[in-house]
Amino acid sequence: LVDDLRTLKTQDPQAAAALVVPSAPLRRYLKRLLVLEHRLALLNLHILSFHQLALQLDRERLTGAGNMQDGQRLELVSDFFFEHLLRHLGQRNLPQTGALRLRELPPGAWAALWASLRDLKDGLVDPAVALRAVEEGQFGVEDREKLKGLFTLLAALYEVRTALQVGSPDDLAALVTEFVPRSGFLGGLQRLYYYGSYGLTQTQLTLLEVLSARLEVTLYFPLGSSSAYGFAQRFLERHLHPVMARFADLRSAAPVREVGQGTAGPEVSVVTMNAAGADDELTLVCKQILTLVETNGYRFDEIGVVGRTLAPYQGSLQRIFDEHRIPFASSATVPILQEPAVKTLLHLAQLKINGFYRPSVLDVVSSPWYRAPADEGPGPEPRPDLWRIAVLALGITRGEDEWGLLGQLDRIKSWCDLRDEQQEDAGPVLSVEQVQLRLLWSRVKRLLDDVAVLPRQGSYAELTDAFVVFAERHLSIPDGSGGLGGSVEALAEEPGLGRALATVFAQLRDLDRLGATVRWEEWVQTFAEALERATYVPAPAEFRAVEVLDAMAARGLG
Repeated sequence: LVDDLRTLKTQDPQAAAALVVPSAPLRRYLKRLLVLEHRLALLNLHILSFHQLALQLDRERLTGAGNMQDGQRLELVSDFFFEHLLRHLGQRNLPQTGALRLRELPPGAWAALWASLRDLKDGLVDPAVALRAVEEGQFGVEDREKLKGLFTLLAALYEVRTALQVGSPDDLAALVTEFVPRSGFLGGLQRLYYYGSYGLTQTQLTLLEVLSARLEVTLYFPLGSSSAYGFAQRFLERHLHPVMARFADLRSAAPVREVGQGTAGPEVSVVTMNAAGADDELTLVCKQILTLVETNGYRFDEIGVVGRTLAPYQGSLQRIFDEHRIPFASSATVPILQEPAVKTLLHLAQLKINGFYRPSVLDVVSSPWYRAPADEGPGPEPRPDLWRIAVLALGITRGEDEWGLLGQLDRIKSWCDLRDEQQEDAGPVLSVEQVQLRLLWSRVKRLLDDVAVLPRQGSYAELTDAFVVFAERHLSIPDGSGGLGGSVEALAEEPGLGRALATVFAQLRDLDRLGATVRWEEWVQTFAEALERATYVPAPAEFRAVEVLDAMAARGLG
């Protein structure tokens, strides 16, 4: 790849070309490789991920659309949307789906069902052809009824997806494939390079085939003589050779290069070490990194850490690397529900359905992210410790009547035993003065009044908008956005947690396309589900750092 780019730019420094890769980590890696290590100029070189190429073609298609077909819009939605779409379809008693027992599926099964249908969709499986194959006995008898149901559900998914004009990134790639012959962007390129073939789904292969008919395409494919390349060899023969064979003129001009045949790879030493638990594993890795840096003279950015998955280490990764003073950048994401502010946000949403349960109320009104009203004034310093004592002394558990006791008392005295509970001597008496009781009651009363006007039911968008306005009055989020606000766009501009929350609210609004009316309880359950699955990427180190990647993100690097 480097040699080809150098040759192209030597002949014409302003030559336009595009380099297409499967993932964002590989895209960043190639930028550093080309500029820092090989000192290549990137003038007129577009380095795009598969999805970025599809977005570029889609923007061009919509901008220059001359008819309604070219102007067809496709809104990208998440897996979360498709799972809820399947739940919606499961309530419609579709024919031949009885064997799937869709009405009896537990909540966690919908993600697995969508994963199966997504694989069929990405493989461009035609449900009508698949159903005919089932009828002809091409599959086992024991699975016949379930497969009929699966392919019928796939056909219904295609129909509803088209009607709603929504889709996944692969659907977008399929949509822009027909526009490739008319693209001015592609027409201005002298060469197109595909680097990293592991992300080539059937949809991407179809797009590659059409691109090969439009301009010269060079595909870089890893191939060697060892048994480790067996799958790559079969993939090349089964999927790539037929595509390239249809354009014999391009193959003769730029044939597929099988690099590395018959050559041995570099010697790699493997050392096995034992550790007990995730924390010990990370500690061991950190000690090895420090040994490489302090003893062997490595830089931090010359070291990588790769795990099959980083999920077991999410809770400890930041803490242990910080303890060893090791800067790192990682593909690991952090569940947003680990953030106390997000937990408080969920407690705020649950107040209407849990009857103002004491722990939820205290979490909200004593939160460091609580937003006091402008008319509260400076007043006394809030004392959540005294509030808790007062609430426990009054026996408040839930309900407006119980919380109303706060507004009827001038002072509360409570025995507070600071020693062992089994000792007979009572501890000191703690007094909660009226000023603190009034402050607590004013905050609780404000919550009670605002919760009372929240809608009982509505569309997903209506309930989401109502909650965002409600949350804006009572909470701020701790990353500089100034609160949740009524505008998701403002949240989307904030990195990290703010953007993740904006995505959650956008996912809830997307469900409005299903046309369902839901109760507040259902909306809160959906909101909690979205928060449980949402993650964000912590801010990377501002200097050279160790790369900590999962196996999927590490593909093609090094």
